[in-house]
Amino acid sequence: MHRRTFGFRIFGILVSVSAAAIAAMALGSALAMRRLQTDSTLAALGQAAAAFANVAPIPGDPVPGDPALGDPLDATDAFCRRMAAGTRLRISVIAIDGRVLGDSGSDYGAMDNHAGRPEIVAALRGEIATSLRRSPTLGLVMAYAAAPVRADGVVSGVVRVAMSAPELRAGLVPFIVASALIAAATIAAMATLSARIGAGIAEPMRALTAAAAEWSAGRLERRVRRFEDPELGPLADTMNAMAAELAGRIVAMERQKGELGAILDGMGEAVLSTDADLVIRLANPKARALLARPGDRRGLEGRSVLQAAGSIDLEGMARRCAAGGAREEAEIALYGEETRYLLTSASSLPLEGGRSGAVIVLNDITRLKRLERVRKDFVANVSHELRTPITLIKGFAETLEEVDDPAEARRFLGIVKRHADRMASIVDDLLTLAQLENPERGRLETAPVDAGFVLARAIESLGDRPEEKGVAIRVGSEPGLVVDANEGLLEQALVNLLDNAVKYGPSGGSIRLEASKITENGIESAMFSVADEGPGIPAKDLSRLFERFYRVDRARSRELGGTGLGLAIVRHIALAHGGDASAESREGFGSIFSITIPLRADSALDSVHAATPDGETPTRNS
Repeated sequence: MHRRTFGFRIFGILVSVSAAAIAAMALGSALAMRRLQTDSTLAALGQAAAAFANVAPIPGDPVPGDPALGDPLDATDAFCRRMAAGTRLRISVIAIDGRVLGDSGSDYGAMDNHAGRPEIVAALRGEIATSLRRSPTLGLVMAYAAAPVRADGVVSGVVRVAMSAPELRAGLVPFIVASALIAAATIAAMATLSARIGAGIAEPMRALTAAAAEWSAGRLERRVRRFEDPELGPLADTMNAMAAELAGRIVAMERQKGELGAILDGMGEAVLSTDADLVIRLANPKARALLARPGDRRGLEGRSVLQAAGSIDLEGMARRCAAGGAREEAEIALYGEETRYLLTSASSLPLEGGRSGAVIVLNDITRLKRLERVRKDFVANVSHELRTPITLIKGFAETLEEVDDPAEARRFLGIVKRHADRMASIVDDLLTLAQLENPERGRLETAPVDAGFVLARAIESLGDRPEEKGVAIRVGSEPGLVVDANEGLLEQALVNLLDNAVKYGPSGGSIRLEASKITENGIESAMFSVADEGPGIPAKDLSRLFERFYRVDRARSRELGGTGLGLAIVRHIALAHGGDASAESREGFGSIFSITIPLRADSALDSVHAATPDGETPTRNS
């Protein structure tokens, strides 16, 4: 249903009130006029009755001068008819016992006794009386006036004059018509005035309503024109000032919101805020990246802390803080495909309605944990690797003090030298790793290097070891392949891979050394690969091959003089060039070790420290 406008409602109210007031006035005037007319008519009838009583024949006396009318009753009836002739009056004469002696409108002989009529009763007491009532004889509402007829000062009868009420009302018709016309004209004038008043009020209200609608839609630049009305003018000024103030506050809030969003987006820590039911209301990009599940596009907002993180410990911290508890810090582990360690801080967040949520800050320390583990393993491995040759050197040195046989002494000195060389190799490899990982080393010094030339230099650096074992090295290099690299480091990496292939390959076997150009993700790289015919590597060991001191067969490695750092150095050299190292193997069918280096030096990393030193390496068990 269409709702009526404010101006129309004002118009309707004013017109209704005015019409009701005018109608009430007209009705009151009509009633007063009717009452006045009735009272005037009754008074006139009373006077007429008194006048007629003065000339009426005394009931029971003959009419003087008219012997033909010998019956006094007939004379009385004739008097009534003669007095009423030419008028709308009805005149009756009643005896003191109530009998009707004459009537100008009816057969008096057939009329009822009037002794009980109120006006007759009053007239018989000597009063001039009036009455307005329904006539039992005619069945009409009549106005009556009765006056006593006196004979020698004694009431001998009553003259009554009557007039019908419709005749009285007929006299009011002109007055009622005039009153109605005046009322209609007044109502029309009030309606016109009300319409103008309603329009004068509705127009400013429509302007204010339109401005409020614009403001609610966010268009706060809209302003309300000032009205001349002394009440609405200040209201418009106040609303305009309110809009300006609101616009300023919204701009400030948007600026603060932008600043807060930029701060949250730029934070290295994951930040979550929850409501009192621990449902996440806000999560910064770091939190989404940390807690997002593969293939899940729903985001974190709207989920509970338990659903998002899957940690009962984290939910417990958030619940205690939301209940008004003190700030808490703890280290929490999230278990999944990969266990992650989070340094967590939770505190209470006041909300509307006196309730509280929680603010949770998550700092992923998984890498730090891994580095700490690597550090501890490194210290343990270095201690172990150095302790064995030191113990042997010390033992044989003490033995030499008691040996007199020169041949035996030379044999012991050879053992001491061999373990001293092993210690020197370990120290040299550790120094190489330290140099590669040094963040202050800066960008590698590179130059265009022919891949075939580097392969030849690496084979030359092996010396006679392949020949001593009867191993043949087959070389294949893509013609014209040139790579921006540090020639010395690249050669060292290839020597380490070839040395391992010779050590762990069978006698009389063969090794393939190849260099080729590949393209991955739009980046052209050179791939150097070494394939041997050794026993292969178990799948469980492939992912850890490039870690420091990691050996598949520790006893055999020490027997062959390995330090456990050769492959770690290979990977670090590849990382320093912006590439990586990988291994693929199948037990009983040999192994293939590869390093990739971008052809252009500007694709290389400044230093290997940008990567995790002992992170997992791409491997494949074929």
